[in-house]
Amino acid sequence: MGTNWKKTLEIGTLLAFTSLADCANWASYQSRPDIRAPILQISLKNDSLITPGYIFIAPYFGDVPGPYIYDTNANLIWSGADGSATDIFQDLHACAYNGTDHLCYFQGTQIGGYARGQHEILDSSYSPAATVRSGNGLEMSDMHESAVINGTSMLVPIYQPRTANLSAYNVTADPGWVIDGVFQEIEISTGAVRFQWSSMDQQILPGESYTPPGLNPVVGNGTSNATAWDYFHLNSIDKNGAGDYLISARHTSAIYKLSGATGAVLWRLGGRQSTFTQTNYNFSAQHDARFLAENATTTILSLFDNGSDNYRNTSAASAGMIVALDHTTNSSTLLRRYDAPGAPPGIRAWSQGSCQILASGNAFIGWGSTPAISEHLEDGTPVFFAAVADERSMNYRAYKANWTAVPAEPPALKVYSPAPDAGPTTFWMSWNGATEVDHWNIYAPAAEQVVMLGTVGNSGFQTTLTSSAYYPRAFVEAVGRDGASLANSSTVDTSSTLPG
Repeated sequence: MGTNWKKTLEIGTLLAFTSLADCANWASYQSRPDIRAPILQISLKNDSLITPGYIFIAPYFGDVPGPYIYDTNANLIWSGADGSATDIFQDLHACAYNGTDHLCYFQGTQIGGYARGQHEILDSSYSPAATVRSGNGLEMSDMHESAVINGTSMLVPIYQPRTANLSAYNVTADPGWVIDGVFQEIEISTGAVRFQWSSMDQQILPGESYTPPGLNPVVGNGTSNATAWDYFHLNSIDKNGAGDYLISARHTSAIYKLSGATGAVLWRLGGRQSTFTQTNYNFSAQHDARFLAENATTTILSLFDNGSDNYRNTSAASAGMIVALDHTTNSSTLLRRYDAPGAPPGIRAWSQGSCQILASGNAFIGWGSTPAISEHLEDGTPVFFAAVADERSMNYRAYKANWTAVPAEPPALKVYSPAPDAGPTTFWMSWNGATEVDHWNIYAPAAEQVVMLGTVGNSGFQTTLTSSAYYPRAFVEAVGRDGASLANSSTVDTSSTLPG
């Protein structure tokens, strides 16, 4: 590792610069050597057209998996990685809970194409606010959804093994086993199950699947609980103002509207039994279906069309989509398509992916199995593109949102001088997750007084200042844009050993 870049300015006899140590795929920081964050590489950025906000991702399978927040200059804002070698983090996003902004994400253990775990909610100081778990004695919840509804409940999927007669699908085991696509709406404050739905109970049967048993070990062969056939693969859940639900199932290549009263299927879009014709588009293996607007005759949806699962290919490239459903004619029409920038055919993400329609009208796309993100104008024009440097990584979903946070933990400071009692002295300061720091004041305790050494503007995740003089100890103060003091670091002794 070495210095990646420096920004130098003079403050009297002080030099202030920011320093980032990095390897090919991740960055580390002298003030927080415990943090290693994926590097985001930006290849397209139009500042005048992108929507303000932060980027929320949770890449995995790479060197440094975990939940992370970045700004649109690819500076790390927050790392929530805990160094676990077994847990995965998925679906990090800003969520409204109890009237204020929070962070929501899934944490658990991956089992092939699904996971078992729980959903965590943090407040704007990154302190735990709630944990949401599945109810009614079912398996632990899955990673594919953690949407908060009306600030009080969360939608969680459950991949529930159950027995079924699968003789029609060349599974000779008696009984056969399937993964039932189950979801629950959970009251966050109490854990009570407000609503529960099951694909098998509602007669969405394995005959609708495009993914046969035994296709690969992830899909399962249907012969045991441990190898249950994942015929449905529930991967998104949404709820409208009328109380009905919208779900997406990858392995049936279909989107379903469900009655919030009875759970009955009200209509299907796509798949083997579509209620609607698709006049100018198709999709398959899709993700992230969302209600955008509805009235008595029309429903507008967004979705991410993978167009492939590496076995069945319906498109040369994946894309975000907005589609309109006409209930008077039972037809559907593509209104918008968001393709990856660059030369055709673009990106074909064979798994995962997301399509978020921002309040500005722009679309923010996560490219799933290709760990990239993009932002597009309403007409599809790309205005931002970035990718995680570690190409082995995947990122289930990506989001963009406003976020304001003042961490509960104090700022971090490391102070270094190459030799005891001799300058120069270098100060590295950071505050993991802070969004409101404008500048830093640096202080050195001396005898019975505290000397202010200087002020330096906040610069990325870590800010650095160097003085030609020697200071045996110091602390820093984070200051907001209005001049208010936000927090102090602890007082630390100067070390002659480089951190990290």
